[in-house]
Amino acid sequence: MNVLAALVPLLFLAPPDSRPDDVRIGLFTLFKPEALEVRVASGEGASLAAPGVQSSRSIGRGELVTIRFSGNQLHITLDARRSLVATEARIIPIGSAALELSLPGKIKRTVRGELLVDTGTGGRGPLRIVLTTGREAAVASIVAAETSRRETEALKALAVVVRSFMLAHPGRHLSEGFDFCDTTHCQFYRGEQDLSEIVASAEIERAVEKTRGEVLAFEGRTVEGYYTAACGGMTVTPSMLWGGTTSYPYRRVSCRWCKASRFDKWERSAGIGQVLGALSEFFGSRFSVSTELAIDRDHASGFVRSITVADGTTRTTLTADAFRRAIGLKLGWNTVLSPTFTVERRGQRFIFRGRGFGSQIGLCEAGAIAQAAAGRSYREILSFYYPGAGISEPPAHE
Repeated sequence: MNVLAALVPLLFLAPPDSRPDDVRIGLFTLFKPEALEVRVASGEGASLAAPGVQSSRSIGRGELVTIRFSGNQLHITLDARRSLVATEARIIPIGSAALELSLPGKIKRTVRGELLVDTGTGGRGPLRIVLTTGREAAVASIVAAETSRRETEALKALAVVVRSFMLAHPGRHLSEGFDFCDTTHCQFYRGEQDLSEIVASAEIERAVEKTRGEVLAFEGRTVEGYYTAACGGMTVTPSMLWGGTTSYPYRRVSCRWCKASRFDKWERSAGIGQVLGALSEFFGSRFSVSTELAIDRDHASGFVRSITVADGTTRTTLTADAFRRAIGLKLGWNTVLSPTFTVERRGQRFIFRGRGFGSQIGLCEAGAIAQAAAGRSYREILSFYYPGAGISEPPAHE
């Protein structure tokens, strides 16, 4: 009998491992999945445990496990031969085995760590899929998802910022049963997908290892580490975009380093019906084809303070961030690339022109790459985008 397999039910009934260097990431959170397929992609195999099942099920390499939500329960099938019904299931890899996860017909992802699948909040579905993995492994995956360039000092700078974000926002989705989601609401996590290329993987892993445990700090607290693909020449602050305050006094930084970025200036367009349809869905009320968009912006920098949707006598005002989310959720995030933009109605289309890509807050990835290529160290890069902040181990109270 496999001794490890025999121990799995006991491990399953115990509280989740609370090692301080682990994080719980909610996977596929935008898809509201009703079905999940799991295979052991590499390594020795895994075990599947579920409450009420006397012994664990061994999963061999390549074997398919299908988990479906139906009737407030999980219906679990192993290679179409063995099946069971439960309210939750835990898949525990043996050693460093990797798991391939698939939402049938939608998306695949390869991950390393322990997988928990259950029936969601209140047992009403959809599937809640939570990966418990090491923080440093998650940092490497996020860094890989964020950039295709391999300048070591830029990778090290980004690793410090990604780690800082995690430690400054503990339990961001605690009420949903995990710490972070896998979208840009937290940080974009794609598992092993971007670490598959050997050279890239080695350079990223070295950058993460060289900065292991390092975080941005200001007055004894970890900085809320925000970053953007390209700032377009001028960063913005969290209070400008989202309101409120942060423990670190972000200020606007003029950045010449990302001038060569393809996002320094951009133009996109979308059909009027598409844009108004996205806004109608976001607000839950229909806008007519005569609806106009009016922007209130800072003329010196172009940053949009607010945008008013005017339909006849009805006026609805929202922030640039809310407008971008409304459009992005429906039309994709490549339509209005940043909160610095203009809009023009031309024929049957809205034309958007702007600078930068992403939130425009904090580290500018394009600028960091250019600085690294010019010979600047990761500490110099971080000092440029976070003036007054230092680099340290996480404070003891965090």
